[in-house]
Amino acid sequence: EELEASLFEVVGLLNCAASNITDEERDELAEMNLKAGVKASENAAFDTAKVYFKAGREALGSRGWEGDYSTMLDLCSDGANACFLTGDFDSMNELIDEVLSKDIDTKEKYRVSDIKVNSLHNIGKFNESVNAALDFNRQLGLPAPRKKPASKFTIIREYIRVKKLLKDKTAEDIANLPELDNELYEMGQRMNEYLATCIYRVEPTMLPLIIFQ
Repeated sequence: EELEASLFEVVGLLNCAASNITDEERDELAEMNLKAGVKASENAAFDTAKVYFKAGREALGSRGWEGDYSTMLDLCSDGANACFLTGDFDSMNELIDEVLSKDIDTKEKYRVSDIKVNSLHNIGKFNESVNAALDFNRQLGLPAPRKKPASKFTIIREYIRVKKLLKDKTAEDIANLPELDNELYEMGQRMNEYLATCIYRVEPTMLPLIIFQ
C-alpha cells in the first residue's frame, strides 16, 4: 500500500513539472502514468485512472504514436475502458476512433473494438453493436455472416457442416477438448459472444449461424 501511495504521489508531482522536461523524460513519465492508471483501475478508481491515462497521453504529445506507440496504444486502450466504466462516452469514443484510425495490426485494435461493441450493446444500440462485431471479425479474417435474414436452407446447411465436424463426439468429448490457445480465434469468439446476446434483437434468423461459428 505504501508503494502504491508513493507511486501516485511521485507521478502527481512529476505531472506538475511536465512542461519543463526532455522528450526522453516525457517517455518515462508516460510509462509511469500508465502504471499509475493501471494500478488505479485495479483498485476500481476509474475516475482517477482516467486522469493518469490522459496525463500519459499528454506527456507523449503529438509524437506519441511515432515515438512510443506501444505505450500510447495502452494509454488509449486503458483510457477508453476507464471512460466507458465511468460513463464518459464522448471521451471513450474519441480514444476508440483514434486507435481504430491507426495503421496497426488488427489484433492490436481488439481492446478498443471490444469496448466499442460492449458499450453499444449496453446502451441498447444493438444494430450498431452487431455491425461493429461482424466488421471486426472480418478484419481478423474470420468467417462472419452477412447481416441479412437467413433462409432455412442456409441454417440447415450450416447445421450439417457442424455436425460433420463433430462426427461422433459426445458432450463429454467436447468438454474435454484442449482450451483454445489461438489469440486470433479467442478474439473472434469473444465477438461471437456479444453477437449471440444481441443478434436476436436485430435479425433473429441469424442466431443459429452465429452459434454454428
